[in-house]
Amino acid sequence: MPGKIRHLSQALLIMAVFCAPLAARTLYLAPGGDDSAPFADGAVFASIFRALDSLAAGDTLIVRKGTYRGGLIATLQGTAEKPILIRGEGAATVLDSSRNKLDALRLDHSSYVTVENMSFLHGNRAGLCLINCNHITVTGCRMGDNGKWGILTGFVDDFRAEGNECWGSRDEHGIYHSNSGDRFVIRGNYIHDNSGNGIHLNGDPEMGGDGVMNFGLVENNIITRNGNAGGAGINMTHVHDMLVRNNLIWNNFAGGFTVYQDNGGDEQSSQRVLITGNTVWFRSNDRNVVNIAATSRKVVVAGNILVAASRSATLQVDSDHLSTILSDWNVHWSADTTTLVSVKDRSEKLSAWVRATGNDTHSKIADPLFVRPDSGNFNLEAASPALDAGVPRDSLRAMLVRLEGCEWMLAQLDSLPEEDIRGTWRPVGAGPDAGAYEMGFSDSQRFDLDGNGLIGRADTPALVRLIGRDPADRRCDFNADGRVDILDALDFLLALAAR
Repeated sequence: MPGKIRHLSQALLIMAVFCAPLAARTLYLAPGGDDSAPFADGAVFASIFRALDSLAAGDTLIVRKGTYRGGLIATLQGTAEKPILIRGEGAATVLDSSRNKLDALRLDHSSYVTVENMSFLHGNRAGLCLINCNHITVTGCRMGDNGKWGILTGFVDDFRAEGNECWGSRDEHGIYHSNSGDRFVIRGNYIHDNSGNGIHLNGDPEMGGDGVMNFGLVENNIITRNGNAGGAGINMTHVHDMLVRNNLIWNNFAGGFTVYQDNGGDEQSSQRVLITGNTVWFRSNDRNVVNIAATSRKVVVAGNILVAASRSATLQVDSDHLSTILSDWNVHWSADTTTLVSVKDRSEKLSAWVRATGNDTHSKIADPLFVRPDSGNFNLEAASPALDAGVPRDSLRAMLVRLEGCEWMLAQLDSLPEEDIRGTWRPVGAGPDAGAYEMGFSDSQRFDLDGNGLIGRADTPALVRLIGRDPADRRCDFNADGRVDILDALDFLLALAAR
């Protein structure tokens, strides 16, 4: 009997060891690593294949600077309590090409994974591909010169893309979020020089699921020089409950915003979309700035600066549900102000649109007076008519209440900070400024960076110190390129000289 008890105790001990939760480990991928290393805390691997194969819930993989060959499909299962983190050491941490002729990296049926501070380059399809996943965050990454997409998702819920740079997609889009992916945030990305859309949101009814993208926040993105092969800066098809705010879309080759449907049934039409506080500028383009297509309904366009090229419309409304399309508190501008609005392919003056619909009663037709739009500086000059001309929060809420069914967007307005693309609080002046940039502050607030009550070149070293202390401080982004660096000091000096 004592022997049996002893053996039972040993068995229970073995079971306890194997059933106990594993302690979170920190693993490494580095040039000169060893793929024969055991899956133990501190192990250093040589290939992304071996490194990702080692990861379990709660683990962190540190990817050292270097270039690693891509082309892996991985399944990583983190949990809300024990997420998986893959962290690179910056732009020089590169996953290059795709030996499987697909993507530099694809996560399939993965959950609770964060990928940050890496570069994904030269994939045959996508730099980073996410399929049948949930709770995936991609932050501070660079996706460049990929065959079709910078980031591609399919059937991914609770997706976040923040602070990434996506450029050079040869065939299609910078960020393509698709296939019924719900509850997503696309924020603060720099998306440029892609052949198709900057951001494409597509519910894809033909691919299964409910065919709708639900509950999306798209904000603070800078989107430029996209669409050479066609496609808007932000393209939305088969979407419900979208809040699109504080984005800068400039010098693209196709449209600004598009809200439409290309297949599926009535329940998969785009509806309940709020486009507010954005700046869109075209120097030369025959496409319209905002396009609301036939089946789209319950769309609000408010507090934006919308600049079209000559003969193009700032607002194109082809919706069969015209009474549910609301537009107000915008600044409209074009070299030809007689074609600012297009309704069912018929151009008309803004005044005719106001009389027919009651929309845009608080809007203006005026040159917004950007500081230097040709070089991407969309700060407003001191005499800009867009100052204090944006939509007050109470008025915006009233527009949504009028449409009914917009509870999710109303909740977002209650919970999100009222700020501009740089994080500047709105309003600073008498009212919020139209467009993506809030400029309603005094010269002393903007230029007196050393706080001595004087404004001059002596404030430049203070700006350099601020940049060095917090490179993410968007208040220091004087050249409005979406980044904070030493070039902002040059724009600061130029702005001083112009005072």
